[in-house]
Amino acid sequence: MTVAGTAAVPASDFGRDELTELWNRAYEGYFVPIAFDAQRFERHLRRAGVALALSRVLVAADGQACGISLAGRRGERGYLAGFGIAGSHRRQGLGQQLIGAQVAAFSQARIRQALLEVIEQNPARALYRQAGFEALRTLEVLEWTAEPRAPAPATAHALDAATLAAVHHACSALCRPTWRRELPTVQDAIAREGALALGVRQGAATLAYAVLPRPEDPQGVLLDAAAVGEDAAHRLLDMLALARPGVRWRLVDEPCGSPFFRAVTARGAAPVVRQVEMALTLQAAPDAPTVFPLSP
Repeated sequence: MTVAGTAAVPASDFGRDELTELWNRAYEGYFVPIAFDAQRFERHLRRAGVALALSRVLVAADGQACGISLAGRRGERGYLAGFGIAGSHRRQGLGQQLIGAQVAAFSQARIRQALLEVIEQNPARALYRQAGFEALRTLEVLEWTAEPRAPAPATAHALDAATLAAVHHACSALCRPTWRRELPTVQDAIAREGALALGVRQGAATLAYAVLPRPEDPQGVLLDAAAVGEDAAHRLLDMLALARPGVRWRLVDEPCGSPFFRAVTARGAAPVVRQVEMALTLQAAPDAPTVFPLSP
């Protein structure tokens, strides 16, 4: 579907300030507040590995940018890292045009699977279904404050890059993370933002890990946490309770039924937002280039 006079163009045609302003208009009145200043928007682009040449902006007939779709890719898999239509242009069929343009860009880029996460009650779920996306699984945003269990709490061990990569790989094999918690995103937060990776060991083996924000960050938002089993997850929760007593932790995109999910909900974690992960299988466009430019 194409609305007369509108066009979807690469987001790389716009400056950072223009994209930040468009993002905030697209997310005005959203279920959760995610307005960005320039610094936070830049951090989001970096963490998500957004490729602006792959992303799309919708331009209305009056020349005003009115929709944004931020996209990243890792290998042959693409994902949305933001999607919305400005309030002034909603209910005009523009969302359908924008998601269609983004899917076409994915296909042109030879991406085989596209993924997105959408809040359960968001009407945009119907839009994504119409575009061919199918629900895969439920993801929770969890919050909790936990006390360490008696008698012997787990000792925190700082993880080097190789150990973190190994335990992340082991946990990911059990329960695939979303892009927000994949290793490149986690590594970026450690390298660029002072995040700290801590692990729980049994002998020489690291069984669980968490990536904490720097100590002066008061929000308690974990960048990642996972365990190879439920007992290891309980030990990880003990470690977190001792590492920063009294902090109310928050973890996004936790798959229902994972070892960590079972442990943390058993200890009173409250789901505060539920998302649905959706996927679309794609075929490369007939005229798709062999190599697609990924630089912003």
